[in-house]
Amino acid sequence: MRLNSKRVNFEYQPGEEIFTFPEDTGLPFIFDVLDEELTENIEAMDVVGQMLDEAESLAEKAKETLKQILSDENHQKYGMVSFFMEFHRDEVDPETAAALFLGKDLSTLSFVDMVDDLQLKRFGSCIDDEMDQQVFILDFSFNPELTDELLVVYFNLEKEVVEIAHES
Repeated sequence: MRLNSKRVNFEYQPGEEIFTFPEDTGLPFIFDVLDEELTENIEAMDVVGQMLDEAESLAEKAKETLKQILSDENHQKYGMVSFFMEFHRDEVDPETAAALFLGKDLSTLSFVDMVDDLQLKRFGSCIDDEMDQQVFILDFSFNPELTDELLVVYFNLEKEVVEIAHES
């Protein structure tokens, strides 16, 4: 089957997981659909193609959400997101921090400003067991060659952020 996407010409096998690297697709991030049930469903895969076409706008929406969270210390996700930022700015060795935020003064770099340096490294889709629905997963990293820590943002079919996680 061909993925219904305007940005990539991609063939997949229904009933088989998809996992690709940028050099395989020409996309600037890993692309995957790690749910055989989704790849068997033409309508679900049409949505995957449409959302893939909007990956960068979803990434911007995710970043805006992260900035809102970091601007509200009472937000339920503030602690987790701020810990992620603090780790990369203050807890890694100074050389790594300098490499992560080239040309920036770490003593004045705010967590909110750090969000702009996050890079979309993975776009995927799966069925979320807890929500029992198709979701879209965007993994963000500052630089995967220097850190294995990820901020993972989940979107629902309505393009709303439904979960954020810190993974390594």
